[in-house]
Amino acid sequence: MCDMLDRPAAAPSAGHLSLPLADLPALTSLRFVAALAVVVLHYRELLGPLPAWLQQVIVGGQFGVTFFFVLSGFILTYRYRDWFAGGVSRGSYRRFQRFRWARIYPVYVLGLLLDTPWHLIERAQAGQLSAEAPTLAGSWLVNLAGLQAWVPVVPYAMFWNTPAWSVAAEFFFYAAFPWLCCALARHGGSAARLAAALIGTVLGGALLYAAVIWAMNYAWQVAPQTQYLVIVYNPLLRGSEFVAGCVAGQLFMRMRDGGRPLLQTERARNALVVLCLLAIGARIAMAGYSGPNSWLWLLDGSVKYAAFVLPFVGLILTVASGRTLLSPLLERPWVVLLGEASYSLYIVHWSVVTVLHLKLLGAWGTPAVHALLLVATVLLSVVCYRVVEVPWRRRLRGAPATDNEARTAAPPLHHAAT
Repeated sequence: MCDMLDRPAAAPSAGHLSLPLADLPALTSLRFVAALAVVVLHYRELLGPLPAWLQQVIVGGQFGVTFFFVLSGFILTYRYRDWFAGGVSRGSYRRFQRFRWARIYPVYVLGLLLDTPWHLIERAQAGQLSAEAPTLAGSWLVNLAGLQAWVPVVPYAMFWNTPAWSVAAEFFFYAAFPWLCCALARHGGSAARLAAALIGTVLGGALLYAAVIWAMNYAWQVAPQTQYLVIVYNPLLRGSEFVAGCVAGQLFMRMRDGGRPLLQTERARNALVVLCLLAIGARIAMAGYSGPNSWLWLLDGSVKYAAFVLPFVGLILTVASGRTLLSPLLERPWVVLLGEASYSLYIVHWSVVTVLHLKLLGAWGTPAVHALLLVATVLLSVVCYRVVEVPWRRRLRGAPATDNEARTAAPPLHHAAT
């Protein structure tokens, strides 16, 4: 058990302290790749007619969110394991939540504010603003509080800055992380036991999806839109992706502390990178099952996200372990900068997409102009990162309370969920 303690958490072991945490710039760059995949997914209808195979690849961008959730669990464990290995104190819990809030919330609110006027204009043009005003106001407050992922009803979900639902899920993950981290540190056991726990987490997540999908279709006959919002947005269902990242982080740190880092040779790392990328690409290329067999349909829906977790874990562990064939690109300073700005990109791009769907550009609203605006949004995200995200993070975080916290609490390298 990891109880809330009034006293400070136990100090990290000497073994932990003897190994300083290294920066992981290549993982930061991978955040940009995942964020850009989601952005292109949301732009796909604005880029003109595209070949079917390219559409299939672009639709695969939805799994960038799975990558964010897995990476989030991994990086939080990498950065904060020593905070909670000995227990969860009130002080360490509050400080962790404040750091997370400072990292996520300022840009989250900015994205909501940028997106709000366009939805009001849209409703006004449809003559529905007055009639829907109370509901829209309530749903806006739900989004401001980061609770929309729990409410599978439009306009509470899938309305205001739609991609921010994943941040609402991250808020829940942050609330649970200290106890999860403590439990894994205390009871995770050997590397083999953690590897088994990782596989069990993936299988458990798929089984939970199977139970929920079955219940919504055969026990309750839930409306399709509600089903979509539950399956895609619900933090409890998406939680296995985050937990898998936490287990992978514990495995990585356990091997590191034991002097037996994972994948010690670059040849082994390159082989695993290629294997993981092939597995990811093959799954994206596979069309969803739509045949008559209900059990195969249930299986396909149950593993939709789970099928990506292990390849993403393998990619993250490999890139974190040392140089790979991807390093010459991922460690370039400008790519790392784009990775640092990826959270801003993920949050602010939706307001641009909303404007374009309103066709406010008139004759200028061509696929070529839309593509230029996509590039401009990437550049805007760097400005947002430097002007809004970093200054507000520093302002809200405050000074670490202890030298150990100062050492372990460097700005995390992940998007929230992203």
